[in-house]
Amino acid sequence: MKKILPLLCLLLVCSPAVRAETQVIKQVFDIKTADLDAMYQFIPDYVAIDVGDSVRFEGTVGSHTAHSIQGMLPEGVEPITISYQNVSDIKFDKPGVYGIKCKVHHRYGMVALIVVGDPSVNIEEARAAALKRVSRRGQDKMQRLLDRAEASIQSKANNDS
Repeated sequence: MKKILPLLCLLLVCSPAVRAETQVIKQVFDIKTADLDAMYQFIPDYVAIDVGDSVRFEGTVGSHTAHSIQGMLPEGVEPITISYQNVSDIKFDKPGVYGIKCKVHHRYGMVALIVVGDPSVNIEEARAAALKRVSRRGQDKMQRLLDRAEASIQSKANNDS
């Protein structure tokens, strides 16, 4: 029995469930700024995680929400809808890009992008959907976030060759 215990401990430490991480996205309303782009934000607005990791959304209370953007999810993934919860954890089990918006404040550019593993899975579909489903003010920001995800694809391709 004494020999089995160290082996069990090693297996627990090396298991994927133990290694899964949680990133935090805070929803911020900064009344002190005159800049509308800084007034309503997800911080950070770009998160890259591994498949199986989670994101904790903090501050989805009052009129702050976190909703997936239609067409900006990998195929088969259920839409994300978080409202009236101070803290909510979402586990991401499928690779791809996930577009997120505050249902009320997206018109002020309150959007975010979560990249899970390989963004190439649905980045083209997400880019096309963003053009239709993201407010005019959030459009530039979302396209910059998608450019960043696309750059990570190019970087990985260069490192692999």
